Amino acid sequence: MEVLPVYKTSFFTSTQREDGARLTILYEDGVVFCDLLFDERFDAGEGTIYGGLLFGVMDSLIWYVILMEERKVAVTRKVDVEFFEPVQCGRQYRAKSKIVGMEERDIRATAWIEDEYGAVCTQVKAIFRESKSISINDIVGQFDFTNTSSTIRNFFKVPEEERF
Repeated sequence: MEVLPVYKTSFFTSTQREDGARLTILYEDGVVFCDLLFDERFDAGEGTIYGGLLFGVMDSLIWYVILMEERKVAVTRKVDVEFFEPVQCGRQYRAKSKIVGMEERDIRATAWIEDEYGAVCTQVKAIFRESKSISINDIVGQFDFTNTSSTIRNFFKVPEEERF
């Protein structure tokens, strides 16, 4: 299991943003995932989390799994989101993503959020398209590699002394 670099300014992953979710994104065996425990700052009412926030997490995880599995920067083209059960403040969840297929420049992927028992609460089925104008090299400078291993820094070709 490897910790992935995070965008320095991302609402979802930055450790520097007081208002953000501060998610630790992990990668193992073709799956990108993170643990979720949202507090009352993200309460949409009655202790549930905003659906837009949940979608944002899953969209980000799909972006990361494409980056890791295909070594491509891709953008969201089409999504289908289903909410099965509310995600609650103060409860532990895990969000996961994986690629399910490729068709020319389109990458089909899915992401989901499951509760502590493995029941799926919400799921995204998405089509991402490889970006023509942005490469991995273009985004590496925007990443914080602080908590990453040398394996991940090597994957992104980041010298040890330039990991922050």
